[in-house]
Amino acid sequence: MRMTVGVRKAIEAVDREVARLAGHTSAEDAMSLNPLQTSWGTLVELLALGPRMDRRACPHCGSIAMRDATRCGRCWLEFEPLKEEVT
Repeated sequence: MRMTVGVRKAIEAVDREVARLAGHTSAEDAMSLNPLQTSWGTLVELLALGPRMDRRACPHCGSIAMRDATRCGRCWLEFEPLKEEVT
């Protein structure tokens, strides 16, 4: 899981840079950027990380757990149920 977090952070950083490059180029330069955007999208797709899983920190020890966990995997504290988010 730790490696996945690092990969996600790196992907987010490159996404920002590709978006920045796309926003600050001339029309002629934007045409040459399109292959970069396409290649980057293909690479991210091949990594197949899937959606980011919701996590929460244990209020006792600070260890990270899945959002739906009922106990901390480190200190075994029983978690309070999370309230449903209204969207």
